[in-house]
Amino acid sequence: MSDHGASAKPPQQTFVECGECGGNMNVVWFCKNCPISLCGKCARSHKTKHQYKFHAVVPRTYTVLRLYGPAKLAEQCHIHPEKEISTYCNDCDIPCCVSCLANDHNRHDFSTIEDKYLDAEKVLNEYYRLLDTDVRPTIENMEEQAKADVKEDDSHVQKVLNDINDFRKDVVQNFNRACDELIIQVKKSQSKGKERLDEIEKYKKNLVTLKHEIEEKIEKGDLDIVKYVPPKVESLIPELKITQNTVQWFEPDKRILDMINASVGVINFKEIKKEETKGIKDVNVQNKNSFKSKIKVASMTTAGNNMAWVMYCWNHTMYLYNDEGKVVRSVTVKDGVGIIDMSITQSGEMIVTCGDNKVRRVSVSGEVSTKINTAPFGCSGVCLTDEEEIVVCMRDQGDKNHVAIYSHDGRCKVREIRAVDGQGNQLLTKPYRVVLNDLDLNVVNAFMNVVSISCEGDVRWVYDGKQAKIKRPFDPSGICVDKYRNLLVSDLQNHCVHYIDRKGGLIQVIMTLEQTGLQRPFGICVDDVTRHVWVGNANYDVVIARYLKLL
Repeated sequence: MSDHGASAKPPQQTFVECGECGGNMNVVWFCKNCPISLCGKCARSHKTKHQYKFHAVVPRTYTVLRLYGPAKLAEQCHIHPEKEISTYCNDCDIPCCVSCLANDHNRHDFSTIEDKYLDAEKVLNEYYRLLDTDVRPTIENMEEQAKADVKEDDSHVQKVLNDINDFRKDVVQNFNRACDELIIQVKKSQSKGKERLDEIEKYKKNLVTLKHEIEEKIEKGDLDIVKYVPPKVESLIPELKITQNTVQWFEPDKRILDMINASVGVINFKEIKKEETKGIKDVNVQNKNSFKSKIKVASMTTAGNNMAWVMYCWNHTMYLYNDEGKVVRSVTVKDGVGIIDMSITQSGEMIVTCGDNKVRRVSVSGEVSTKINTAPFGCSGVCLTDEEEIVVCMRDQGDKNHVAIYSHDGRCKVREIRAVDGQGNQLLTKPYRVVLNDLDLNVVNAFMNVVSISCEGDVRWVYDGKQAKIKRPFDPSGICVDKYRNLLVSDLQNHCVHYIDRKGGLIQVIMTLEQTGLQRPFGICVDDVTRHVWVGNANYDVVIARYLKLL
C-alpha cells in the first residue's frame, strides 16, 4: 500500500517504502510537506538538511486519510479497471470495487475503504501507544536490572578476588614457615657436624702431644721408661664415630603440589548468588495493577515480557494475559478434569497436567498430545529441571504419593522421590505443586506445608508457617521461585504470601490483604525481569505487584 492510496492487491502483498532510501524496514514516519514516507534513519536526517528545516515529520499513524481526505484513497480495481476501489471485504480481507462486491463477494461482510483506514489507524495508534507505554518501559526496566546485575557482579567479583588473595597469603605464609623450619633443621645438622670436627681436632692435638712426650723419653734414655704406661689406645679414639653423613638429603614431596592444586578451591557461581539474601532487612511491595480474569485462578505461570498464563482446575482453557489485563492468547485442552498446572520449555512448548493420569504436551502451534501416562497415579503440579527433565507430583494413592522425574521426552521415569521424617513418617502426603530451586525440589503439600528435598530424597527442611506467627493455620496453595533463589508461597487462609529463603527461613510476609486487597490468594508466579509478582484467586481477581528488597 503506497502513501497516496489503497492498493488494488491484498495488503499482505504490499509494502511501504522509504521515499529517500527506498528501504521497507522501520518506515514509520511521514513528511507532510514533501509528502513521502520515511524510515527511522532518513527521518532523523531529513530535517537536518537546510531545505527541509521547517518540514513537519510526523508518525505514519497520521494516515493519508487524515492528511488528505477520502478522495486520495481512491485507486482503480485491478479486476475492473474502470471502477475505483471503494469497499473492503472483511470476510476475504481484501479491498475491492462495487462490481467485485456484487459478484465475487456477494453477501460478504464489508466496510467502506474510509472506515477500514480509520480502523487500521486505531490499531496502529494503539500499537504505537503500546510501544511507548509497554515496550519502552520494559526495555528500560531490563536495562536498569542489567546495570544493577553488573554492579552486583562487580562487587561479587571483587569479593571473590579478595578472598582468593587472602587465601594465597595464608598458603604462602604457612608454606614459608614450613620451609624455614626445614632450613633451620639443616643448619642445625650442619653445626653438629662442625662441633664433631672440632672435637676430633682436639683428639688429634692430644695425640701429637702424646707422641712428642714419648719421643722425648726415648731420646733422653729415661730409665723409668719401662715404668711408663701410656694411655690406652681406645681412649685416644673419639667416642662419636662418624660412620655416615649427618646431614640428610632433602627430597621435595611432589604430592604436596597436587594437594595444593586440589585444595585451593573452585569458583562456584551458585554459591555467590546464595549470599545475595544475606542482610535483608525489609521487602517493600508496590501495587502495579489489578483486573478480573475470564476464569478463576488456581495456578499461574509466567511467560516473561510482562505476561502470565492463568489456569483453573475445572476449566479446559488457559489464558495468557498481559499486565494491562488483556487476553493475548488462549489454549484449550479438552481432555481431563481441567488444567491443573503448566510449565514452558525453552522452545516454547507447554507441559500440562489436567487432573487425570496424563501429562500432555501443547506445541507452539497449539497441538495437544500425550507426553506421559502416570497411571495409576493422578498428576497435579509440574515443573522442569535445567536439563528439561519433567518433574511431576504423583497423587491419589495414599501413602504411595511421591514426586517423579521423567526424561525430557517422557519415555522413561528417571527416579521416584519420597521423603520421610525422623520417625519414618511419609512427608509427601498431598503433593500439589512443585518448583526446582538449584538442585532441590520444593513441594507444596496441599493446605499443609512446604517440603524441600534433594533429588536423592534427602529432606532439607519443612516450612509450616509458624515463623510468620499467623492467626489461622498455614494454608499453602501456590509456589514459585525468584532470581534470588527465594520462594514465594501463597497462603489461602491468611490472605498473604510468605517470602522464604532457600534454607526454609522466613524473610517476610508480603502481599497481605492490607497491601494488595486480595483475599484468599491461590495461584502465584513471578517475573524475574520486572520483579513483578502475579497473584490470583477463585474470585477471578488478579493482582500484579512489584517487590523490592531493601538491604
